[in-house]
This record gives sequence, C-alpha cells and structure tokens, in this order.
Amino acid sequence: MKDRKSARTKETIVRAARKIFSEHAYHTASIRMIGKEAGIEHPLINYYFPSKAELFDAIIREICEEFAASAGEWFDAIREREITEGFTEFIELLMEFNRHNPEPLRILALNLTQTKDFSLIPGYHRFPDLISRLHTLYVEKIKPMGPDQEIRMFLHSFYFLIISFLGAGPCIAQVQGMDPDGEPYREWMKATLLFIFLPRLKDINLPRAAAREDG
Repeated sequence: MKDRKSARTKETIVRAARKIFSEHAYHTASIRMIGKEAGIEHPLINYYFPSKAELFDAIIREICEEFAASAGEWFDAIREREITEGFTEFIELLMEFNRHNPEPLRILALNLTQTKDFSLIPGYHRFPDLISRLHTLYVEKIKPMGPDQEIRMFLHSFYFLIISFLGAGPCIAQVQGMDPDGEPYREWMKATLLFIFLPRLKDINLPRAAAREDG
C-alpha cells in the first residue's frame, strides 16, 4: 500500500512538472511552482527528486523514451506505403501525437532557445542521443537507399522543424493569424512540410520508389 501511494505521489509530481516545464523554461521554473501545480508541499518533491536538475533530467529522459517508442510504431505503420502516402501519414501521426501530448515538444522548443551550451540544461545531453536513435530506427525500418550523410541531414532538418512547428506552434500560428489548435494551421503545417521535404525524401529513397513504380 505504501509503495503504491509513493508511486502515485511520484507520478503526480512528474505530471505537474511536465506541465510547468512546458510553460516555463528550466531556469525560470521552480520547485514551488511544481508543488502548487501538484497540490503538494514542495519539500515533499525533494524527497523524490533531491534537486530541480534531477527532476528535469527525469522528465527529459521520459520524453525521449516516449518519442522514440512512438516513432518506432509510426515507422512500422508506414514502411510498406508509397513514399508520398507514407510521409503524409507520418506527419499526421506526429501531429496527432502532439495534439494529445503537447508537452514534450513544447519543453524541447522552449529550452533550446535558452542557452548556447546544452550542458547548462540538465538532461539535454539526451537530445542528440534521441536524434541518433530516430536515425537508427528510420534506417532499420524504412531501409532508405541514399547516402547516410544525406539521410542524416534530412532527418535532422525535419525533426528540428517539427520541434519549431509543433513545440512553438502557438507563436508560429499567431504570426499567421491562425489558431494553433485549428485545422487550418494543421493543414498549413502538413502542406509546408510536404513541400519542403518530400522531394528530398524521394531522392534518398529513389531506388525503392522506382521499384514500386516498375512493379
């Protein structure tokens, strides 16, 4: 019983921390703010997480695991699709993930602009590792035929723009006079990503695309 209560308390803290860190950069968020959001006394947070740095690192680790697991499922879902259809569905899956779970990309976007040195933000050393894992998943599951350097450039550019479009969506949408949660912004984002990335995606998958057309 005590262990279950402890696990629930820790889960409450993490859930509250994710919300606060998605609204406030790491250096401006506080344990008191998280305690207020969680509805618990802030000293109790230090029992489970001795410092804000350890709590934030735990959040980033959790976010990276969630995103990598979801990306693996998305690649499985599109691996046999025609390139345009598969890439369109992948973008839609990303947007749907963000619609139900907006905090991860908001946290990444919010803190990427706060420092020139990743080491100053706890847990951000995990971000390059996540990008590397996503590259490995893509190569293993989709089996692109282009040069590895071009594949890396494509994936890095795509994910950085996704973080911007989704993580900083409220700002980007408002600049264009759109509702960040509305369908017009979603359609604009999808059309823009397809316009920018689909031609290059076809290039790095050209042998596979040609084989499908011949078949």
